[in-house]
Amino acid sequence: MNKLFLICTLLLSVLLSGCWDQRELSDVSVAIGMAVDKGEKEKYRLSVEGINATELNSKTAGGFTPSVVFTIEGDTIAELAQKMNVGASKHVIYSHMRTFVMSEEIAREGLISFLDYLERNREIRDDFNILISRGVSPDDILKVTYPLQKSSSLKLHTQLQSMVDVWGGDPNVRLNDVIQALTSPGKQPVMAAVSVRGNPKKGGSLDNLKMVTPNAMVVLDSLAIFKNYKLIGYVSLDDTRNYLWAEDKLSRTALSVPCGKDKFLAAQIYNSKTRKKAKMVRGIPVINISINSEAYIDAVQCSDDLTQVKTYEKYQKLAEEEIKRKVSATIKKVQQKYGSDIFGFGEDVYHQDYRNFKKVQNNWDKSFKEAIVHVYVKVQLRRSGIRTKSMLSNKK
Repeated sequence: MNKLFLICTLLLSVLLSGCWDQRELSDVSVAIGMAVDKGEKEKYRLSVEGINATELNSKTAGGFTPSVVFTIEGDTIAELAQKMNVGASKHVIYSHMRTFVMSEEIAREGLISFLDYLERNREIRDDFNILISRGVSPDDILKVTYPLQKSSSLKLHTQLQSMVDVWGGDPNVRLNDVIQALTSPGKQPVMAAVSVRGNPKKGGSLDNLKMVTPNAMVVLDSLAIFKNYKLIGYVSLDDTRNYLWAEDKLSRTALSVPCGKDKFLAAQIYNSKTRKKAKMVRGIPVINISINSEAYIDAVQCSDDLTQVKTYEKYQKLAEEEIKRKVSATIKKVQQKYGSDIFGFGEDVYHQDYRNFKKVQNNWDKSFKEAIVHVYVKVQLRRSGIRTKSMLSNKK
């Protein structure tokens, strides 16, 4: 009887007790954005964006600021994150962070000190965007307001996900992706770079929320390339899409394909799959990339007859050549200009030709620059939108 009583007591104490570290919502401030720059007096300058939830709800908004950005300086991010109550009234929690931005200067010095804190902290989850602020201060990125989504961090998170779903200009990098690339023997990390179009100082005003053409907007700028833990340069948004194509990370996109002199057809690409085969041949990596995509015609400026099969065959071939040209050009640019294996060719050789990879592992950057890359593309053009015959065929 005593044993039964003891077991029931233990069960009730487990089931009826609450979380040991619970805090009431009224006692916390939710940080949704974090920005790190080089400090003027100390090592780092940390800015945190905390939301004003009342202003994000259209029913309760009263025209006040939707978020507050507070900045302090110190020598470690871990200390600064816990020191925010120098200015903030409530305990700041980071479990709902959506955007982490670092300055170019910090990224060029190296990533180690950041990643250790972000990976070690039990509050921070692996579901936020990691970005580089190009040409502007990272705290300016957090301060620019936007009429349709008032918080800059939340706006950026949604903006980047939409870009991934519709066109593919963002590598959709998370913390674990960066760490995996840094510790891999044959891959280097990348991150999306963002900038501010317009006047960043005016972008932090509530007036920016009331303008049809805002004084400032945060825009996706390019793809940041790293090598040996340090930022070494950028490639364009078009190159970012080509990178995603080679990496089998492209969901869908819209592609403009030349079909005549100063004339184009627009193809909506979907169901794209990329496969890579890699091996060492006489000490040189040989990479074969096969891209298979489905597409439909979204617009056409040429007057070819879309009721004819040969027109589709012609457009398929043009699309295949255009994709091959673009992806090959991006790979060659990264090989020759940066020598940083952001495509993970080294990982492919590691998995598919391990014995020979071990011979060049310690000098893989040189092998990457010498790699011979073949790109094969197959496009299936399925249909022509909601009409077959173009109005251009009836042109007077």
